[in-house]
This record gives sequence, structure tokens and C-alpha cells, in this order.
Amino acid sequence: MIRFTHMVLVCCLLLATACKKDAYLTDGGLSNAHTDLTTYDYLAKQQFQLFDTVVAIIDHYNLKDEVNAAKTFFAPTDYAVANYLRMKLDSVRQIDENNRYTLDDMYNDITIDSVRQYLFSEAISVAAATETSVKYTTLGNTPAAILKIKQTDPIYNQWSNTPVYLLYYTKIVGTLDTGTTDPNDPDADRRAQCQTTGILTSSGGVLHVLNNLHIFVRF
Repeated sequence: MIRFTHMVLVCCLLLATACKKDAYLTDGGLSNAHTDLTTYDYLAKQQFQLFDTVVAIIDHYNLKDEVNAAKTFFAPTDYAVANYLRMKLDSVRQIDENNRYTLDDMYNDITIDSVRQYLFSEAISVAAATETSVKYTTLGNTPAAILKIKQTDPIYNQWSNTPVYLLYYTKIVGTLDTGTTDPNDPDADRRAQCQTTGILTSSGGVLHVLNNLHIFVRF
């Protein structure tokens, strides 16, 4: 049984290695968008092991073929899974401070479609995305919206005047929000920013990576 404390230690190690300069963690365009690996293998063989737990979840639900067949995958990192486990652990410890919450417990609380909500049958790219939300239906049969937002922080234009757009995945709650919403509103849509976009895999998919603040399946 994988304990939450083990996940925290793993994520601490990942945080240390993620501080290294690497094209993987910089958006605004990868130097080489193409990889000879399939979508699944790219995640499984990522050099900093940022997806080991995510791959284990994919394996648990026998989703390898679906991941490779999907035209777009908004991949959460292991940080996202750790964020979910931490949130659930805090919740169960309000009932009993000795309670634990593990990956096995998570499998009892989510479904295969919880993972499929990150998969799309359409190829979605930053170049083709618009600055207004476009609705999609995920392979988990859940509503989602995608948009790109131009970044105005000078840090994005230190070395170039080329506009930088970040891609966002919106989990629609009810109907698509059209204006500014209270982030504490339980009925508000939930948006996750991509930290890396446009990895083109050998299986024909587009891989985007959600940032490390994302909460797995909860957004």
C-alpha cells in the first residue's frame, strides 16, 4: 500500500530536481516539439520522473491504449496527485487525526472517467486555440473549455518581443461561466494552467502538461 507520506517525500525530491533548467518546464515553445516516444512512453520515461504516479494510475485503469489513441492529453503531474491526496488526508483527519488516505483509497473515490476527463478526441494546440473559451466534451463525457491567454508580465518578454500565450483547461461546472466569478463559489468553473504545451508524440497525440498547482480530478 502506498502511503501519503511516501508521496510527500517523492514530491519533495521532484521539487528539488525540477529547479534545474530544462526545456520541459518552460512554455512559450519547446526547442523540439516532436518526440519519438508514444504519449504513454513519454510520461513513463520523463527524465525527472514527474509522472510515475500518473502512469501507475493509467495502468490501474488499463488506459494505456486510450492515452496513446487520444488526440490530446492534458497530463497532470505527480504533484497534482499529491495535492489531491493531501486535500483528502486533511479531510479525513478532521474526523480522526489518526486516519490515513492512500492511493488505494483514492481508487475507491474516483472512476475511470475521472482520468478520461484529461483526454480529448480533437487535436488541441496553442496556435489553434482562441482567446475566448471553446467548449469540448472529454473522453470522460464531461464538459470542458479551452482558451489561451496572452501574458503581460514582462518576465515573458525578457529575451523576445514575441507574444507569449498560455493554454488553460477549464472544467465546466454546470454551464460555462462567461464573466469573473468568485473562486470560492462551489459552482464556479475550475481552470488549470498548462506549464508546457505542444509536445507531439509518435502515437499522433498532442501532450500538454498542467502546472503543479493543479489538484488531480478536482482542479
